[in-house]
Amino acid sequence: MRLLADAMSGMGAALLPVAAALLFEELTFGGLVRLLLAPWPLARKHGAPRGGMSPRCGRKEHTHVCGGGK
Repeated sequence: MRLLADAMSGMGAALLPVAAALLFEELTFGGLVRLLLAPWPLARKHGAPRGGMSPRCGRKEHTHVCGGGK
């Protein structure tokens, strides 16, 4: 029984740094990559409603440009 306890203690001591390194890597690089590669929200004018209809022309904001080019 003592041999089994020593073997499990040795395996735990060997696997703990590996598990901690994998957790650290996943939290830092996985989170950073997910954050950096996430789609950016579309820019909207100040005071415009989020999503939905544009108050000027009644169409979706992100599908066309209201008012034509200048």
